[in-house]
Amino acid sequence: MKIVPYILLYLILAVAWCILFYHFMSPQKSSQLILLLASGTAFYSLIWALLISLFQRLLGWRGYGMLWVPVAIAIVFLLGMDRSTFVFMIGLMFISELVSLTKILAYRRRNPR
Repeated sequence: MKIVPYILLYLILAVAWCILFYHFMSPQKSSQLILLLASGTAFYSLIWALLISLFQRLLGWRGYGMLWVPVAIAIVFLLGMDRSTFVFMIGLMFISELVSLTKILAYRRRNPR
């Protein structure tokens, strides 16, 4: 129950990013583009969640090492990206970094060393 606000923050920011990208940065607007953006966000989020769940015990939310997980995802998917996909991916990476940092700082505030 403690992670629900962070999940909601991520979902709200990801949906806002999809809408902003569609309206202002997409190279061409089509009827299926918003669906493709949403499915791309879901794919990235699934990979991010899997890596977080795999490395959470190893690194823990207390450590800033969790901030490297989205960067690792970006490096893996960097191969073969065009410019618009790269910009969309960087936006998602920034959102996940922001949510991770928020969770780390909230944890450190509740449990100071």
